[in-house]
Amino acid sequence: MQDYFAAVPTYPPHLFRRRYRMRRSLFVKIVTDCEAASYYFKRRRSAAGIMGFRGYQKISVAMRVIAYGI
Repeated sequence: MQDYFAAVPTYPPHLFRRRYRMRRSLFVKIVTDCEAASYYFKRRRSAAGIMGFRGYQKISVAMRVIAYGI
């Protein structure tokens, strides 16, 4: 999360584009649209009271699964 999605990311935009093959603004739009459309992508607490993964992390994993067929 700190590497690509913080207010001041660790890596510059060209490395984000190389890794995700899209601009960061498009990725943010995909995440916000998915969070608005599906309850699964929203961040919520587990039964133990621990905060779950963010939408950015869930979308990143979903794209990796689609890309590599894991």
